[in-house]
Order: sequence, then structure tokens, then C-alpha cells
Amino acid sequence: MLIRVRYKDGHIDLIPSQNLDELIVMSKIDQFERSAGWVVVGRDPVRSTLRGRYYGRERRS
Repeated sequence: MLIRVRYKDGHIDLIPSQNLDELIVMSKIDQFERSAGWVVVGRDPVRSTLRGRYYGRERRS
């Protein structure tokens, strides 16, 4: 599935859905489009499966 994203420079592109989490975590995009409209990264709720991967060691035991 392809998802429309808006990069920091304003460029809009279609990317495979499996790449979305990585672009969000690496702060490469400002927005992406859901069926309900555009989601603003950092303002709107976003779930990410990669969040813990880039933020240090696991604290849970």
C-alpha cells in the first residue's frame, strides 16, 4: 500500500507503507495522509513500531 507523505522541504511523494515508521522516527517528514486527512507529525497522535529502536536501551525488565 502506498501512503502520501510531505517531506520537510514541502515535497509530496508516495511511499510504501512499511517505510512510514522509519521516516517518522528519523524526522524526515512533516505530514502523512490518512483516509480522514493529513496527519501532522509531532501534533497529531501517531503510533510507531520503531520508536524504541532509536532511543537507547530497553528499560523494562
